[in-house]
Amino acid sequence: MIFSPLNGRAALARPAICAILLTISAPGICANKAAEPPARDLRSIAAANAALAPAPRLALDAFLARSTMREIRLSPDGRSVAFFMQAGSSASLQVFDVASGATRVLVKDAPRGTLAWSTDGRTLFIDDAKGISAISAKDGSIAKAATFDPGLENKVLGVDLRRPHSLLASEYDRKAANYRLYSYAADAARVLLYQGAPLRDTLLDTKGQPLFTKTLAADYAQIISRRDVNGWKEVMRCKPVHPCTMLEASADGKLLKMMMGYQSDRTALIEVDAKTGAQRLLHTDPQALADMRNFAADPQSGEVLAVTYDLPQRRSYAVSASAKKALGDISTRFAGSSISLTPSAGGMRWLIAETGADLQQARYWLYDSATRQTSEILQAERAQGKPLAQESLAPKYAITYPASDGKPVHGYLTLPRGVDAAKVPLVTMVHGGPWSRFDGDYHWLVQWLANRGVAVFQPNFRASTGYGEQYMRTPGMDFGNGRVQADVIEGVQWLLANGIGDKSRMAILGDSFGGYTTLMALTHTPEMFQFGFAAVPPPDFARVIELASNENLAGTEDLPTTMRFKEIGISQSDTAAMAALRKDAPMAGTARLVRPLVILAGGKDEKVEIATVTEYVSKLQAGGKPVTLLVDPDEGHNPRKPIIRLAYVNLLERMLHDYLGAAEPEACAPELCRYLEQTIKVDRAFR
Repeated sequence: MIFSPLNGRAALARPAICAILLTISAPGICANKAAEPPARDLRSIAAANAALAPAPRLALDAFLARSTMREIRLSPDGRSVAFFMQAGSSASLQVFDVASGATRVLVKDAPRGTLAWSTDGRTLFIDDAKGISAISAKDGSIAKAATFDPGLENKVLGVDLRRPHSLLASEYDRKAANYRLYSYAADAARVLLYQGAPLRDTLLDTKGQPLFTKTLAADYAQIISRRDVNGWKEVMRCKPVHPCTMLEASADGKLLKMMMGYQSDRTALIEVDAKTGAQRLLHTDPQALADMRNFAADPQSGEVLAVTYDLPQRRSYAVSASAKKALGDISTRFAGSSISLTPSAGGMRWLIAETGADLQQARYWLYDSATRQTSEILQAERAQGKPLAQESLAPKYAITYPASDGKPVHGYLTLPRGVDAAKVPLVTMVHGGPWSRFDGDYHWLVQWLANRGVAVFQPNFRASTGYGEQYMRTPGMDFGNGRVQADVIEGVQWLLANGIGDKSRMAILGDSFGGYTTLMALTHTPEMFQFGFAAVPPPDFARVIELASNENLAGTEDLPTTMRFKEIGISQSDTAAMAALRKDAPMAGTARLVRPLVILAGGKDEKVEIATVTEYVSKLQAGGKPVTLLVDPDEGHNPRKPIIRLAYVNLLERMLHDYLGAAEPEACAPELCRYLEQTIKVDRAFR
């Protein structure tokens, strides 16, 4: 997907997700020792992976299974865990009792939406975009706390920490430029808290009134303001688009904790003096690698207890003295895993969601601070989602490799279980965006490929998010045959040089920007890959920049694409850079393409003009190139039909068989065969 975030994290010791970095591993992540040189690490990985028991061949459906649970929420008192349990098209709201270990159905057919506990634990709120439902945690009775006017823009900001059973929500009449912030109680009573410029966020004082607010200036800067006896006073400004999130205010309102960029690079926990605007660093990634991604706060006081970094895997660190013992125990218990944490009031209990490449669906645990014990919960409920056994899934390893400019580049490597890593086919999978990233969690296509005996390399090239502003901004507009493309190709070369992959059996694939990179690879390194596989790819990235800028495709009315582009060094008025993009574009280099290429496109793609795709394919056809094109006339940039996924896998499996020596795919089902007959417009890629 162009311009939209994708998920992203990492992997050795588990095996599922430990990092192979050129630094010392942080405590509680992997083995607590200095990492070996990367080449030696790769060989160690290959040896350990070859010793694993091979996985059985599994059907595609097994990799697509989803959890039947969602919105798992720990109550503020730590006594209950609420969640939705999906059953067909409906879902029940259920509550797990910590003391008894029993689960009861609170609402058999619950409204769809986002779930939250009130601070007193008496009410469960469901925000369904049309309004707010309030459900009694005692008997499941439902009341309407708010019904939103469909003519207004409404947004739920979160739980009201200053009122026992209320939510904060705003309404905005854009035509009248009238913005209001309310606190909605479970009994439908509402209190007007603020009226004025539209708020992006707010923190309340001890009396439940807005104390700090975030608004947008005319130039889209983010303004942090504090209320005093004379009204609202500006505390500081953050650049447009850049992370700038208010987390917690001190009791006296003099200090403000924020999640924001530190020294124009990685997002960190910063304390701001509300009077002077002076900033003090409270916490940044101990591995000096990743942006702060999230935080865990006390559900009643709002105190920030821990901060979280997602890369190379999700890991948390205590920032409050009261949480240090718990975080120490949890990080030791879950060393090598990615975990998300939710505390109860006072941090007495912690809900732990464990994820990873070898966990198709999250596992849930409770940590008790009094006993310092951890126990798994919701096992029977999780089993209903039919997750694959960890032994059936391939380990994913986080890697850091040197680029030709001397800088480190990050990514992930997944190897099929029980194979010689030097002899397996290697597929390079490129993420979309390009301002996005891969992570170390479960990815169905990666696991399906590994199950078919294929190794998968997922580079987080420069421009990827999550590694700090400098890492993301490094390419500027160098998205031709330059820095970004080199990061991808040099990663493949590094793997080959260190015993990973069979250089005679390699392919490259990706969606959106990843599809563009695929076309670029077949154009500028025409002999390297045996085939390319691209979904919704732009054949000319300069044209995408023009289209997005002129039609505001990636932004909103409040924050246009041109502003987003400006902050990351993209400008269609940079004629030299735009000319360089066009010169290197796949559209201009069809004569150099020699390897087979499969393209999937949508007739209603709003980000990549279908006319440019068909023009590109026509040029390839005219040159006698081996290209296959599938066009679904009803789909856009993000296809929704389930059958498209089946078509994607069917075509990919055929290419793997024809060019990388994989097993022959099964014949397509009648419905899929008909779909392929109707949507494949050009078919020259297969043997």
